[in-house]
Amino acid sequence: MAIISGFLLNSCNSDDDNVDPDGPQPEGDFTEGFFILNEGSFGNNNSAVTYVSNNFSTNETEIFFKANDESLGDTGQSITFDDDYAYIIANASNLINVVNRYTFELVGQVDSGLVSPRYAVVENDKMYVTNQGAYEDAEATEFDDFVAIIDLETLEVEKTIETNTILEYIEEEDGLIYVQNAAFGSGNGITVIDSNSDEIIETIDTEDNLVSFEIENEVLYALSAAKLEKIDLISGQVTSQISIDGGSASNLQIEDGLIYYTIGTNVYKMSLNDEEAPTEPILEYSSSSTYGGMYGFKVEDNYIYTAEAPSFTENGTIRIYDLNGNLITEFDSGGIGPNGFYFND
Repeated sequence: MAIISGFLLNSCNSDDDNVDPDGPQPEGDFTEGFFILNEGSFGNNNSAVTYVSNNFSTNETEIFFKANDESLGDTGQSITFDDDYAYIIANASNLINVVNRYTFELVGQVDSGLVSPRYAVVENDKMYVTNQGAYEDAEATEFDDFVAIIDLETLEVEKTIETNTILEYIEEEDGLIYVQNAAFGSGNGITVIDSNSDEIIETIDTEDNLVSFEIENEVLYALSAAKLEKIDLISGQVTSQISIDGGSASNLQIEDGLIYYTIGTNVYKMSLNDEEAPTEPILEYSSSSTYGGMYGFKVEDNYIYTAEAPSFTENGTIRIYDLNGNLITEFDSGGIGPNGFYFND
């Protein structure tokens, strides 16, 4: 399988927006829409992916199982696109399934060298994957965490980088790999890896309790529970610190020059140049879920997408709003624990 998948994946590059509007269009059932990843309940091997068309008229559940007649794995964590492929991380299975992103047919797997993998990016024909080590082990510490570097031709881990910190989200910008040294509301800092040398070149300091980050126009936006920092990536200097009141902020998103984040089930919006946090949300709703709403959150193409996981024994709920906070549609997620939206464009 590794040899076959290596042949298939040999042409991969780091451009997610790979569809040429003037060239031949990709063929498959899932060419114009987005995927909802349902992580399932831990230990039950019931992760699932739902496909929804861009106009929200088509909704197909369990597309990985239907295409391959096998399970996606235990605890679906995230999806990464590259060229014609989608890489689906199953956290508790220590597995990455590689599928054709337009048909969802399985073409390969990364099934060794991973320990609780979380998120990934692709650059220079390599995939960089954050791993949280054996965190289910009572003896585990943050020093178990590492970044696995996977050769996309062989689908094998060729190198690991230890940061001596807990790891979570990961981004690529201008050939550099930015790794969040914080998870579950604890930790701080961003480790920077050069994708040419695959060595750590610096660590960017941030506030404690870092929850997420984004990079836009050479500026790193780092969101902690109570503050948004703007860090100039050229000078390395913090250019702005904006205090956030009203609860623990999370789910930082930047779309079309605007910053979005959530506090509980409220969504807030501000411009990139604002120096004060907004006081009123653009949308809010109530939730009786033990885990609350916003288990998944995304802003994309004039819509706000939210996912609620009422429990880990029943399916979640998807709600889609316009940018003014008006509800457009609401539907069953097609699986347990919907945690992310992935747009197939």
